[in-house]
Amino acid sequence: MPVKELSIVIVSYNVKYFLRQCLQSVARAIEGLSAEVWVVDNASIDNSVEMVREEFPWVRLIVNTTNVGFARANNQAIRLAEGRYIALLNPDTIVQEDTFRKVLAFLAEHPEAGAVGVKIIDGQGRFSPDSRKNLPSAWGVFCKLSGLDRLFPKSRLFASYHLSYLPEDAIAEVPVLSGAFMTIPRAVLDRVGLLDERFFMYMEDIDLCYRILQAGYKNYYLPTTQIVHFKGESTRTHSFNYVLTFYKASLQFVQKHYRGWRRWPMAMWYQMGILSAAFLSAFKRGLLKVYLPLLEMLLLGGGGWMLLQLEGSPPWPREIGLLSVCVAAFVAAHAIFLNYTTPYRLRRIAGAVLVAFVSLGLLGYLVPSLDFARSLVGGLVLAALPVGLAVRALDNWLRCGRLHLTGQLSHRVMVIAHPSQFSRIRHLLFEEIRYPATFVGFVSPTPHREALGTPAHLPYLLDRYAPDELIFCNTSLTSQEIISLMMRYFYRRLHFKIIPPYADYLIGPQSIFISRNSLRLYLRLHQPEVLFQKKIFDLAVSVALILAYPFTFWIYHQPLAALRSLLGVLRGKYHFVSYSEIPSEEMPLLKAGVLTTDLLRQHYPQALSLDLMYAHRYSVLLDWKIVLMGLPYLGMGRSE
Repeated sequence: MPVKELSIVIVSYNVKYFLRQCLQSVARAIEGLSAEVWVVDNASIDNSVEMVREEFPWVRLIVNTTNVGFARANNQAIRLAEGRYIALLNPDTIVQEDTFRKVLAFLAEHPEAGAVGVKIIDGQGRFSPDSRKNLPSAWGVFCKLSGLDRLFPKSRLFASYHLSYLPEDAIAEVPVLSGAFMTIPRAVLDRVGLLDERFFMYMEDIDLCYRILQAGYKNYYLPTTQIVHFKGESTRTHSFNYVLTFYKASLQFVQKHYRGWRRWPMAMWYQMGILSAAFLSAFKRGLLKVYLPLLEMLLLGGGGWMLLQLEGSPPWPREIGLLSVCVAAFVAAHAIFLNYTTPYRLRRIAGAVLVAFVSLGLLGYLVPSLDFARSLVGGLVLAALPVGLAVRALDNWLRCGRLHLTGQLSHRVMVIAHPSQFSRIRHLLFEEIRYPATFVGFVSPTPHREALGTPAHLPYLLDRYAPDELIFCNTSLTSQEIISLMMRYFYRRLHFKIIPPYADYLIGPQSIFISRNSLRLYLRLHQPEVLFQKKIFDLAVSVALILAYPFTFWIYHQPLAALRSLLGVLRGKYHFVSYSEIPSEEMPLLKAGVLTTDLLRQHYPQALSLDLMYAHRYSVLLDWKIVLMGLPYLGMGRSE
């Protein structure tokens, strides 16, 4: 017999800061309820388990030594739970103070309910379409993949996948609820069974909802209360691995539940879905990486072709070949100077144009047969700088919604907090975290002389001060007030972040800013495949620089020491780039470097720890940026 009214089950994997915030909101939401909370950790390496034990000793904890998957981890807690109702909750969520009470009251009034879900808001305050969905169908998959559901969101014919034709604020019977929040009576689970552990990730919630419907129960969407789901599908769907994993799970669902004549068409559609969605995802990611150089090639090539026409030169074939070499030189120079990665810098763009010009002059001198026309090279040099600035301004507009040439947009923040928190928050944001933003001012729940106004004045304050971001103090506002404000002002395209109670970090969708005293986040350099990329980079660049040494030795301040350093990297004794200080126990170990992260100081003056930032954001492009900046000084800090 159940001895609790409610058991809340949370499966966690390397989301310590989100989990802490989730548990803080859950603690407020279960006050006065007969409830228990279970956290199942799937072998996290970010100290999640220690955090739960120290800060939430009332939470019942299950620690797995391996990642057993979402379904199996949930089942581990469900089997031990003592609640009459089981609530499945994602760790990257915030629940309102009234969420569990309203769900339990609804379940008590509707004995036919097999599962209840709530309205889900994403980290930008927008309604998440995954709050309710339809069962998988060939037509629904086609409309989702083709974009017809977005073109006709109110059409029952085209928008069946996410049921977007249903009102967001109306209680409705729906086939499928989101696994981010789902509450199910224990009696229903006893009858239909637990989550199917054959689904390692994705589709297990759809499978459970389908079995609940097959057993004669109803699934209800209850929008009278909301939760925030910070990560959600908005970022995962851009991942190639997500697309492949999700549609494989969908095919597995079809093979499990559909029989007879329905099975083969559905299986065919999902197999097509796997291939087409994976292709579209890879194509989109590839296009985003190459569209800028392609656009620059097109504009420079078109300008050069027009110049040839004006001079009366025959455009084919020799002149076109020379034009192609010239354009390729400018694009290659921009790539070497990292002008296809943000933030853009005027000096780097101008430097690339100058290097391309010099390279074409040397190439024409060394290979006389090329014989570049001076008018052609001169015209391209004159056009390259304005074209380079224009295409990057366009890229900034497409990414950020604002037309600007180079650098980064100013970032203005407004903080909503109680006056008692003003001093702590100001110190945290601008002294400990050193948040790279312009501070507009505080908004207080109650009138105060240091505040710009109260939340009731926000429409006027947002118009007057035009902030880009609202930061909420979770100590000063309830979860319900925060969610309400996010939903009210999402249309202004504001960013939202939260400072949890007594925390020394700032949290938002897919981003966490921590103070110097905080335990560290999960670092990219902890991943074996990333370390392998770093080793390959060291090998490839050292070989290239050694081969080029007879022609480039003059760029080094100490040529012989630089050569010895390159040989040391080639033999694997050094990394090209390593830490500037002795790493802490939480940092992944690296060999000594011929260059260090100190070279990043001019680009990240607000960073408290360049080593930590390097380990967290590591990429081959970051190593390449440091090598470019430090190349003349190679060997001055270390020699073999």
